[in-house]
Amino acid sequence: MALVTVPGLLVICALIVVAQSGRRAPKSAPIPAPTPESSPTPTAKKSLEKPALPLIVGIDPNDSFSNIPLYFTGSVLQSCVERLRDEPAVSVEVASRDMSRGDAVKRAKVEKEGYVVLLQLRLDSMASPTNANLSEVYVEYFVFAPTTAKQVTSGRTYQQAYRNRGVVVGPGTSGNTVYAEYRLKQAAREAAERILHGVHISPPPGVTLPQP
Repeated sequence: MALVTVPGLLVICALIVVAQSGRRAPKSAPIPAPTPESSPTPTAKKSLEKPALPLIVGIDPNDSFSNIPLYFTGSVLQSCVERLRDEPAVSVEVASRDMSRGDAVKRAKVEKEGYVVLLQLRLDSMASPTNANLSEVYVEYFVFAPTTAKQVTSGRTYQQAYRNRGVVVGPGTSGNTVYAEYRLKQAAREAAERILHGVHISPPPGVTLPQP
C-alpha cells in the first residue's frame, strides 16, 4: 500500500474544500406574508331615537284680569317654557308676540308637526272683581294639534296656597305680588307637566312609570 505524503494529503483536502464550495445550498421557499384580515365595513346604525316633538308656546295677556300685574304673564310663560325644555323629547319655540286663542288656532292649522300651547292667567270666577286678591289667580292652558287645530288637552293649575285653601305665607296680605308671582311660576311648571302628559311625552304629574 503506497504511503500518501503530506503534500498529497494537502492537495486532496484542498480539492474537497473546492468541491464543497461549488455546491449551492438549495434555496428555501419564501414564506408568504400574512394577508391582513379585512375589517368589516361599518354599517350605518339606524337611529332609534324619535325626533323631538315641536311645541310652540304663547300666552294671552289680554285675557287676564285687569288687577293682575302684566309682568306676571312673562314670568308664567318663562317658567312653563323652562320646564318643557327640561324634557329632551320636545323642542320648544316661544311665540314672538302675544297670542290670542284665535292666533293659536291659526298657527296650529299651518303647522305640520308642532303642537301649539296657549297659556292664560285667570281669576277664579267666585272671586269678586272689586275684592279680588292675587292668590286667586290661576294658570289655564290649551294645546292644539297641528293641521287640524283640534284641542287635544286643556286644564287649570292653581297656586298651592289657594288650592289647599290655606293661609298664604309671607308678609302683608294674600295678594302680595312677590309671593303670588312665585306661586304662579310653580303653577306654570305644573301646567308644563300636564301638557307633556297631554301630548303623550310623560306620565301624569306625580306618577312614575315602572322601569323595564
